[in-house]
Amino acid sequence: MIVVDKNEISPSEVGCFPDLDALWSTFPRSTRLHMERVGKYADAMYQYMADADLENINDSLGEAFRPVSRQVFMLHDIGRHYIPFELLNKVEDLTREELQLIKDHTVNAKRAIKSIYKQPFSDEIMKIWEDTAVFHHERFDGKGYPYQLTGVEIPLVARICAIADTYDGITSWKPYKKKQTTREEALKIIGEEAGGQFQPELVDIFKRCIVRV
Repeated sequence: MIVVDKNEISPSEVGCFPDLDALWSTFPRSTRLHMERVGKYADAMYQYMADADLENINDSLGEAFRPVSRQVFMLHDIGRHYIPFELLNKVEDLTREELQLIKDHTVNAKRAIKSIYKQPFSDEIMKIWEDTAVFHHERFDGKGYPYQLTGVEIPLVARICAIADTYDGITSWKPYKKKQTTREEALKIIGEEAGGQFQPELVDIFKRCIVRV
């Protein structure tokens, strides 16, 4: 499937941040904490799968990925740099335009990655990072975004990250929530999306891994 980039980076944006730390520092604390938790959950899945070479993961991602995997998963939301701060913390219902702006953090990940002057990873890892950041809101059933990819069209790293990202979204405190969602409740919700939002085999792996985190 040919993917057309809807958000080409302008020449003035290329290398406008000296390094990854400079870009990371622009995120509010709540966003950084979310990204760190997702990195932890997704990496637990990846390490479990790599130990047993499930889904042919070691050939797919290569040996160089393992030492930096948690950091790469953590950076899945790098495209949020382009979302206004007040929108990230809005309690009221989002307008259609606001919702689209938030969804665009996926395609905007390419802009964010290219805005870093000092490349933090090898070319191979940079591609894996981009795949994670751009495709982690795709759904296994093809109803996700930004490109409505289906099944294994979605890069494996993004399929893993999607589960971790959703789990954190369900279990994290938010001002509009009446009560905190328990781990058991969250796993039930995720289990119900096996074959829909998520790859069933990865849901089973996540359930085994999350108790260790």
